[in-house]
Amino acid sequence: MMVSDILRWFSRNQDRLVFLAALFLTPLFYVVAFPPIDVSEAAFIWLTPFAVWLSRGPSLRKVGLTALAIGWISWLALIFWLHHVTWLGLILLAGAMGAYFAAWAVGVAWLSRRTRGQGLFSGLPLTIGAAALWVVVEWIRGWFLTGFPWLPLAATQWSQPMMLQSAAYFGSWSISFFLVALNFGVAGYLLQLVDFAKTRKRRICPEFYLSLSLVVALSFMLLRVASGQQREQAFRAGVVQPDVPQDEKWDDAFARNILSQLEFQTGSLRSLKPDAVFWPESVLPYPVNDDGLLEGWASRLAGASGAPIFAGSLGIEPGEGDEETSWYNSVFLVRPEYGLYPKYYSKRHLVPFGEYVPFRRFWPWIEKIVPIDGDILPGGGAVLLPLDLEDRTIRIGSLICYEDVFPGLARASVLDGAGALFVATNSAWYGRTGASTQHMAHSVLRAIETRRVILRVGNDGWTGWIDEYGNVMDSLTPWEQEWTVWDVTRDRRWIGQITPYVKNGDWLVALCAGMVLACWGWAWRRIRSA
Repeated sequence: MMVSDILRWFSRNQDRLVFLAALFLTPLFYVVAFPPIDVSEAAFIWLTPFAVWLSRGPSLRKVGLTALAIGWISWLALIFWLHHVTWLGLILLAGAMGAYFAAWAVGVAWLSRRTRGQGLFSGLPLTIGAAALWVVVEWIRGWFLTGFPWLPLAATQWSQPMMLQSAAYFGSWSISFFLVALNFGVAGYLLQLVDFAKTRKRRICPEFYLSLSLVVALSFMLLRVASGQQREQAFRAGVVQPDVPQDEKWDDAFARNILSQLEFQTGSLRSLKPDAVFWPESVLPYPVNDDGLLEGWASRLAGASGAPIFAGSLGIEPGEGDEETSWYNSVFLVRPEYGLYPKYYSKRHLVPFGEYVPFRRFWPWIEKIVPIDGDILPGGGAVLLPLDLEDRTIRIGSLICYEDVFPGLARASVLDGAGALFVATNSAWYGRTGASTQHMAHSVLRAIETRRVILRVGNDGWTGWIDEYGNVMDSLTPWEQEWTVWDVTRDRRWIGQITPYVKNGDWLVALCAGMVLACWGWAWRRIRSA
């Protein structure tokens, strides 16, 4: 076959080839950009094939269906670990995430059809509008129907602190905005290269240079904020990763073994002189504040280890109305001298269909689909627990399980005065999968947004600590019984200080919503004036 024949074949099949590239490369690049595969550079180009396809002017119906398929397939791969809990939930949740992507794609396609080829700067409204709409959609899925903000686009860069420092000013939304803008800038540049090959006419690509400017700005931001650190030791953290199998966790036959294991691991840390010992989420087989027996055991253990224990445990309180008792997923502070601290933190944002059944009162039949013996109740606020040291007290803000995927919860704890954040979690539900690494990536974002060190302690997944700039400083081997003591340090410049993001909140989301309306309004005026 002659080269000319090959070129003619490609020319005749351009639309089909571009569509296939969008259909297969977009989900591939999207999935590999996230943990556990972690090819973070893939996030720079994952949307480029899709953006190029949009420039061909496909119908909105085709865009919506294609985007739904791309999103559904992508999320089936990303959250495949959920099949350890429920296959139906996996399929439905992945479909819901695909629907979000489809809604974004249709909005961008409408804008694309009215901007491409309409002047030198026509690509800017499309690039800005696409990036801004992505931020708005990510924000919506963070609260709609209780919210599922798992794996925002910013999480692809968890191992690249240079890309993340703007989160302290604007929240992690800024990284998502930049990545989408970069993808559309690259797509615009490629389209101009193709146009140059055909017409030999040169012209600049403003959207591409805009995205490059953002890269340079982020790079300088890292150099500015991370230089000149004044680090000091915050506290010596003893961590216990017990690796209790999920099928043994609530079995009375294994309760004594779990307590003996915790006693051995915690006691083994005494010679290393920790300032405090941290246990993972709900590690105790019974509520520590129930009948006094477990409380007495924990108090004696804290005394024997010579350090207070931040213990993940179920909490129980007298019930109200028809309920005899109220249950909470909590973090307790057990002190060597005084025993159980009178206040404790209870999880604020619960897992629907895992810790409670939504709409139980209105749809009682739903319990037959998701049987849960009683609901866990949400806590009342960000209760800070004091870590008393010789010369100071550090107030610890707790986050339990997937609470660290919600930026507003970490922000509320820091606004209340948290000097460090403690994430107690348990990934045993999901087996030995990438779920724990994906989960950890959110803690990196929260550390930068709040400029607080984060100590994460998992039952079996990812245990480690992260500094204020998103650097993973140390970690244990996942899915192993391990325990150790770390010297957790902090930058003195941020002691008692709050970041612009903590102070001002999600104002960038509101700005992005305004950008979307402005870009759509500009496109609509072009239609009216045409």
